[in-house]
Amino acid sequence: MEAVSSLRVLNTAEQAILRVVPDRLKNTVESLLISDYTEEIRFRVNRPVQTIGRRGERLITEHYDFTKKEAESMLEAICNHSVYSMENELCAGYVTLAGGARVGVSGRPIFEKGRITRLTAVSSFNIRIPREVVGCAETSMDMIAQNGYPISVIIASPPGMGKTTFLRDCARCISNGIGVLRPLRVAVADERNELSGSVDGIPELDLGMRTDVMASVPKHISIPMLVRSMAPDVIITDEMAGEQDYLAVSDAAKYGVAVIASVHAGSGSELRAKPYIGAAISEGLFKRALFLRRVGRKINLLAVDS
Repeated sequence: MEAVSSLRVLNTAEQAILRVVPDRLKNTVESLLISDYTEEIRFRVNRPVQTIGRRGERLITEHYDFTKKEAESMLEAICNHSVYSMENELCAGYVTLAGGARVGVSGRPIFEKGRITRLTAVSSFNIRIPREVVGCAETSMDMIAQNGYPISVIIASPPGMGKTTFLRDCARCISNGIGVLRPLRVAVADERNELSGSVDGIPELDLGMRTDVMASVPKHISIPMLVRSMAPDVIITDEMAGEQDYLAVSDAAKYGVAVIASVHAGSGSELRAKPYIGAAISEGLFKRALFLRRVGRKINLLAVDS
């Protein structure tokens, strides 16, 4: 693919992506980023590069397939030339770049005492491109709020449907007073740094004027800290899972803080079958489940009262 002249300046996340990909693919990747249609770029050793987005998926081959040497160089670049310092992130399966671009990795893990302690011979990368869709939550705020004030809500869908994008815009709306009676204090527990795309602790993505963020910290640690230190009206977080997250949400509810969180699930029965999440719904910690469906850039919600 030929080089293109940018129609816009690449944002922080896109610039970070461009810095880590192989030199011979930079023009191609830049074209994909500018097009605004690409959501994922996948690199696999000895395979063509794959793109996934709103126009479907396709394979890109430039002269030859992605090589093992390129994979090694790409891992070094993703880890800012200090793979050792990023071992915890690699063992979790992903590294978050500046601006919120998430790079999933897979390879050969080393197990010690039943847990992954190191990931060696990384052979696949999945770059997920954060896309802001400002305004996508505005028409759905009546499902997030009752009598003009947010309630605790679970937003569920299968992967890749836009939950993070929707949550980000929910934060912006509530913080700026859109769809609610008045602007409110919002705290974002951004464990994967995808909601805020923070660089040096400062959000690069629009979460609203009255929003405080704690990024790259496990939710069960950041939620109690945010409740104590920032006195939020609402906490927004993504990817709820497991007992620790459930207990953190339960603790926030005791202080009257509404929690808006996402979960991977495609139906009410699947949602309620998830350990602790189902309990949080049945016990009333979450007042409503919203099932998200996306058509192009439009987000549709089906509300199911708990």
